[in-house]
Amino acid sequence: MNETQIRNERTETRDDADADPQKWADAIQNLLRIIERSEQKLVYFQNRVKQAQFMDRPNQRRIRTAGAQVGAHSAQLEGLRSELYRLERLYSGGVHLRPTTENELRQIWGWINRPTIRKHLYAARVSFETFLEDWRRWMAQEETQALAIELRTTGFLVGFVLLQREEETVTVKFVVIRPDYRARGYGTNTLIETTRYAFEQLGAEHITLQVSADNGPALTCFENVGLRYLGYTETSTQAYIMGIDRNEWEGDKPIDEESVSPRLSAPLGAFFDEEQ
Repeated sequence: MNETQIRNERTETRDDADADPQKWADAIQNLLRIIERSEQKLVYFQNRVKQAQFMDRPNQRRIRTAGAQVGAHSAQLEGLRSELYRLERLYSGGVHLRPTTENELRQIWGWINRPTIRKHLYAARVSFETFLEDWRRWMAQEETQALAIELRTTGFLVGFVLLQREEETVTVKFVVIRPDYRARGYGTNTLIETTRYAFEQLGAEHITLQVSADNGPALTCFENVGLRYLGYTETSTQAYIMGIDRNEWEGDKPIDEESVSPRLSAPLGAFFDEEQ
């Protein structure tokens, strides 16, 4: 790992500082509308293909046409979303954190209840009513922050992060990014903004989190924003403890990788050997 990369950096901003902000915002909103229409068309043709599975004699020509449209709209959406991400980063520099509102919870609950995501917050599937009760409890606790992750330009909700403060330490308990916004840099942007928020808004001196040893993308994301390995736990699952101190984030203390990297247990060492 290099020296902490997070410090006081901002994400990429637009080169032409004299550009009309409203034009940028309008361009992004127009692109969002095009993406929404393309998503609707994709779902329509996906459903036509699925319907054919329940027909005794489906029209093969229509199935092939619908299948081709699914492929075309999927490819178009990929390009549109990439362009949207580029515009958002050029215009605004990423994401913003703010308190969640109750009318956003059902959407967030849907993301959390995906099987690959849920295990990081709940052991089993939870009802919306249970999640709502938990959210109300989090909001009532001064030491807990249940925050929405939104795009700076449009206020579009792209994720949720749960923080817990204990004295001078803020722990990142859980992060989820909207499924169609993953693998596009928003996770890294979120961790950068979360670190800035914890140090500047919550007055933390240390930030920590746990990450499963087999969660390669998350490990890479946390390394990229400057978190270092502090240790690991081998209770129910093998997980690394990672963190960063205020003086590291501010650039006062360089990270010496040899002095801070933990000794790896045999299973964790094997995991990293396989990745190299």
